[in-house]
Amino acid sequence: MKRLIIDRLENGFAVCEIEEGSFADIPEKVLPDGVKEGDVITISVDKSETEKRKEKIEGLMNSLFKD
Repeated sequence: MKRLIIDRLENGFAVCEIEEGSFADIPEKVLPDGVKEGDVITISVDKSETEKRKEKIEGLMNSLFKD
């Protein structure tokens, strides 16, 4: 899990400091409402949801390309 600290908000982006000291611009529209400077956000992978989506896509592809 990655932790980022919102350094500042500008021009529709949250400029975030990553734990190791580098920075990343994250579009504000993908962040929860009400975030502000100094907030700590986390980024993680939801393996369960990833697997569900993969299975759904495979099912759609199989039904599309049936002989």
